[in-house]
Amino acid sequence: MICRTPEEAFAAGLAEPCQHGKAPATCPTCQLSDLEISRLVVLHRDHTTTAPPAAPRSAQAA
Repeated sequence: MICRTPEEAFAAGLAEPCQHGKAPATCPTCQLSDLEISRLVVLHRDHTTTAPPAAPRSAQAA
């Protein structure tokens, strides 16, 4: 399967068993903590909004 979107890649990663033989979302070792999830949300928030990206400052000044 070729993943064409971030959502497909994420789903494919969760579909594969982890090195412990469990689903990554249910494995106590591999499961993301609430702190890790909140950091990922902040890191990727620009990629998840539907608003157009802000124009560079030089374009705004003109």
